[in-house]
Amino acid sequence: PGIRYNAGIGDPRRFYTEMSQLAIRCGIFATFVGIVFYLWRPATKIVPYSADWEAIAAGEFVRIGGVKTHFVLRGEGPLIVMLHGMGNGISKAFAPEIIPSLAKNYTVLAIDYYGRGHTEHTTLPCDMRQLVALVAQVLLKLSDRTSGLTVSPFTLVGYSMGGPLAAGFAIQFPHLVEKLVLMAPAGVSVPIPLEGEIVKIPVLGDALFNVLATTLLPDQLVTGHYDWGAVDKEYQEYLRNHILQNIHQNPGWVPSMLSSLRHFPLNNFENGYVQIGGRRLPVMLLWGDSDKVCPYHGHRRLKELIPQLELYTVIHAGHDDIIEKDALEVAWAIGTFAANGTAPLPIGYPGSETEGEGDDSNDI
Repeated sequence: PGIRYNAGIGDPRRFYTEMSQLAIRCGIFATFVGIVFYLWRPATKIVPYSADWEAIAAGEFVRIGGVKTHFVLRGEGPLIVMLHGMGNGISKAFAPEIIPSLAKNYTVLAIDYYGRGHTEHTTLPCDMRQLVALVAQVLLKLSDRTSGLTVSPFTLVGYSMGGPLAAGFAIQFPHLVEKLVLMAPAGVSVPIPLEGEIVKIPVLGDALFNVLATTLLPDQLVTGHYDWGAVDKEYQEYLRNHILQNIHQNPGWVPSMLSSLRHFPLNNFENGYVQIGGRRLPVMLLWGDSDKVCPYHGHRRLKELIPQLELYTVIHAGHDDIIEKDALEVAWAIGTFAANGTAPLPIGYPGSETEGEGDDSNDI
């Protein structure tokens, strides 16, 4: 009583309600258009990278479905195949120390997948099906060159996102995988931050990720290390520059990361791990005890899913440390497991601080 409404808009409460409903309808329509546009784009487009980026590749190339696919093949002996994580390709994850160390006694094959490392990106989704198919085709292509090693039973290693990918490959091709190594694997207990969920939204996520990639991704380096402050300053700068190189010289890198976030089972591959647990397949879980990217406590859940799993713990190591400062220990552990199918104890690693002492860090 006594309140007079503006004749132009009538009851303000009704006006604001109608405007809110209109905004919701517009949002739904915009999302629909974005999804349609996202789904409609040709799935066979290849995203090439610069000649400068190709020039620093660590290995060789093979064409898979028209896509220039990068791989590294080194050494002699039984075959170990290595699959990297979501952001780091071969040149960063395995080539500096792990591959040369293992190649002293093994044939080592590492493969870059779509948009990562030095493999071209394609608009095909980076889901489990596509990536397993890519790995399988590279193995088939190299079968003559390796005298059949790539189509005979081998040890398969998957790091981070490569963990569920390796397990997925083992499910599809059980006759090829003789032993399986999961290094700090995704698939369980992987916390996806809010921005990681937002960028999954078509169109909006693409725009946001492209704008924020140069600031968000270098900031994640701190999270990946046990003690970022102890990392040599020049190496810190190298790591930052490597990320910026990926962004600026490889146009497919950011889209491939987005595709993995949207289509790959980064934190929901438990059913796949259960299938691995139902097979007579030796499995070693290799994990840094200070991992915050794929939290170390996930080893307990993985033990429930894969009863035959054996744990090897790298002490004072974060997610990135196991391919950097602890790379030689990791290579030793992988080589030992590949030789006898049993996870070694850290006390056996030459030069280990715990060598000759009791250690319960591998107890699950």
